[in-house]
Amino acid sequence: MSLIEGRGEKVYILDASAIIFGFTSMEGTQVTCREIIDEVKFGGAALFRAAAMKEATARIVEPSEKYVEMVKKKKNEVGEIGLSEADIKLIAIALEFKDRGWHPVIVSADYSVQNMALIFNIDVEKIIHRGISKKIMWVSYCPSCKWVGEVFKGGRCPVCGAKLKRRPTSSSSE
Repeated sequence: MSLIEGRGEKVYILDASAIIFGFTSMEGTQVTCREIIDEVKFGGAALFRAAAMKEATARIVEPSEKYVEMVKKKKNEVGEIGLSEADIKLIAIALEFKDRGWHPVIVSADYSVQNMALIFNIDVEKIIHRGISKKIMWVSYCPSCKWVGEVFKGGRCPVCGAKLKRRPTSSSSE
């Protein structure tokens, strides 16, 4: 599917969880990326996933590299380490649709995907659980010496050498 100009029409961008749990909507278009289809096809519980694939009607879209890079940059800025390449592409697709005049809605149970969608001001349809409602930024901290640093990127404490952990540093419902 090529990304044509939209006029505010809804487009649902489906994560693997949306396909597995059979998300369907009578309004709007449903899209995903090849990596999400691969997650569904080749993940665990193969029989259940195979049944989900038969029902999937989402069109496969490849995001522009420009949008993939935007998501990767923002991911590093906020310390959101839980994103796979498939997740990054999913968010990039939503950004590209948004820039082309569509109303993108990401359908996902993944908290990291939901957080990035909120950061980019993209609507989220939460499935399975109630999801998140606030944007989260992550900060590094040392559980040993209590050092607190910048955006979480993993690694070791610069003071004592212990493995760094992360915690939310700020959130907002904006």
